[in-house]
Amino acid sequence: MMMVAAMLEAAVVDKRIPDNPARGVRMPRAAAPAVDGDEIPTPGEVDLIAAHIAPQYRLTIYLQSGTGQRPSEALAFSVESRRPGFVRIRWQVSAQAHRADCRAVFVPLKYRSEGEYRDVPTAPFVDQEIDSHLSRWEPVPVVFTGRRGKRRRLDVFFAPRPRGKGAMPTACTYGYHFKKACRSAGLVDADGEAKYTPGSLRHFFASTALAHGVPIHEVSRWMGHRSVKTTIDIYGHLVPRAWHRCRATLQDAMRPGPLGAAGQSPDGTAGCLPASRTGADTLDAALSRSG
Repeated sequence: MMMVAAMLEAAVVDKRIPDNPARGVRMPRAAAPAVDGDEIPTPGEVDLIAAHIAPQYRLTIYLQSGTGQRPSEALAFSVESRRPGFVRIRWQVSAQAHRADCRAVFVPLKYRSEGEYRDVPTAPFVDQEIDSHLSRWEPVPVVFTGRRGKRRRLDVFFAPRPRGKGAMPTACTYGYHFKKACRSAGLVDADGEAKYTPGSLRHFFASTALAHGVPIHEVSRWMGHRSVKTTIDIYGHLVPRAWHRCRATLQDAMRPGPLGAAGQSPDGTAGCLPASRTGADTLDAALSRSG
C-alpha cells in the first residue's frame, strides 16, 4: 500500500492525475504473531544460558527473564534503575552507541518519549543477581546528551571498562554473546544454531506471569507494550481459561450454593488449560537456585 501511495503521489507531482486518493489513508496495524511455546525456555534453560554467557553479562539474562526487559533496556541498566522491590526502566542503549561519534548513547524507551518510564516488580532472585554483579563490577559513569539537548549522567552496569574495547555494547553486539552462550550450553536447533534469542527471555517472563494468574493488563504495562492488544495477540493463548471460574462466580452471585459437577467447558475439561511448560514454578521459586 505504501508503494501504491508513493506512485500515486508521484503521478500528482507529474500532473498526470489531479489528486492522490491514497493520501491520508491509514492501513490497519497487523496483529503481532502469537508466541510459539517452543520459543520459550524452561527455568533450567534460563539458568543454563546465564551460566554460559560471558560473566559480565550474566545479570542481563535475569533482568530480561525476571523483569521482562528488552536487550537494549537491560544493557542500559543503571544505579538509578534499582529501587526497593522493583526496577525503574527509563532508558535503552542506542543502536548507534558503539560509534565514537554517538552523543545519544542512551535513548528513550520504545514507543515512549524522553522522561517516560515503567516500573516492574523484582523477585528476590533478581535482587540477588544484582548484588552478585555489583560485588564484582562497579558501575561506570557515562555522560550523554538527551534528545532535548540536556546533558545527563548514568552510572551503568554494562559500560565498557578500561581493559575493554571501549565501545558501548548494543543489542546487536549483545546478540553475538547470547547466541554463543546458547551454543556453548548445547541449546541448539537441528542446524546447530542457537535455539533461543534474547527475546525468548521476555517470552519467559510474560508466559510465567500469565500462567500463574497475573492480570494481563499488568503484564502488558511491565513489558512496555504500546497497548494491551499487543500483549493479548502475543500471549493471550497462554492465559489459563476461566470457564469454570466464571460459572462459579455468577452462580454464587445469583444463587449461592454448591455449583455441582456441571462445570465442564465445551471441550470437556474443567475450564482451565494446562499451564505452559514455563509455568511450572513462579518466577521467584523457579529461579531461586540461581542466586
